[in-house]
Amino acid sequence: MNRRLHAVTVALVSFAAIAAVAPAPSRAASFAAAAFKWPPWLSIEWPVNPYDRANRDALLLVHAAMHEGVPTTRDLTGSAEGIVNGQRQTVTLRLDATSEPGVFALRRQWPSEGAWLLRITLAKSTTARVSLDRSGAVSSVDVPMRAGAGDRLPRAIAEHEIDSTLAVIASQRP
Repeated sequence: MNRRLHAVTVALVSFAAIAAVAPAPSRAASFAAAAFKWPPWLSIEWPVNPYDRANRDALLLVHAAMHEGVPTTRDLTGSAEGIVNGQRQTVTLRLDATSEPGVFALRRQWPSEGAWLLRITLAKSTTARVSLDRSGAVSSVDVPMRAGAGDRLPRAIAEHEIDSTLAVIASQRP
C-alpha cells in the first residue's frame, strides 16, 4: 500500500514540475481551440404553447444559442419582408425577451394583407427565413447553410434569396 501511495505522489510531483516549466499555449494553439467553437444558432418554435400566458399572443418563439454566452435582444435583428399591392415593404421587428434565457417572443408587427416572410438574424451571421402562409401562420422555416472546413455552417441570407422567396409566396396567393 505504501509503494502505491509513493508512486502516485512521485507521479503528481513529476507532473507538477513539468507543468511549471512548460511554455504557455502558443497563439497557434489558441487559434486552433477557437476554431472548434460552434457558430451562433437559432431555431424557431411554432406553434407557441397556447397555455403559456406570458407568450400566448406570440406568433413564434426564437431559441438562440451562442458559444460565448446567453444571447440578448441586442444579438438579434429581425425584419418582415413583404409585397403588398405589388409594392415591396420592410418592417423592422422587435423581439421580446421571455422568462427563459435565450428565448425570444415575436408578435405580429406587419400588415395582414400581402405576402410576407420573416428574416431573423443572430450575431450578424446565422439567419432564419420564416415563410408565412395566406393566413399569416408559419408555413416553413429555413436556416441556410454554407460549406465550411468539413462542416456546414449557417450563413446570412442574400437579398435576391428574399426576393425569390417572396415571389413564390406571392404567386401562391389568390
